[in-house]
Amino acid sequence: MTILFVIAGIVIFIFAATGIKIVRPWQKGLIERLGKYQRTADSGLTVVIPSIERMTKVDMREQVVDVPPPGSYHQG
Repeated sequence: MTILFVIAGIVIFIFAATGIKIVRPWQKGLIERLGKYQRTADSGLTVVIPSIERMTKVDMREQVVDVPPPGSYHQG
């Protein structure tokens, strides 16, 4: 009987550990429940329901893009 409780405890621990996600300060977490948008998670610890909810992390930092100077529209 004790072995059964140990195995059940390990399974519950693994299930709970997979539901804890960390969102960094420069990220936002988009949480979907069964494929439908549910909420947006800010930075910090976020709890999701494993196998029901999915979180996609989005990088919110600004991207620097090199833009060449414009040329002349009329050549000649």
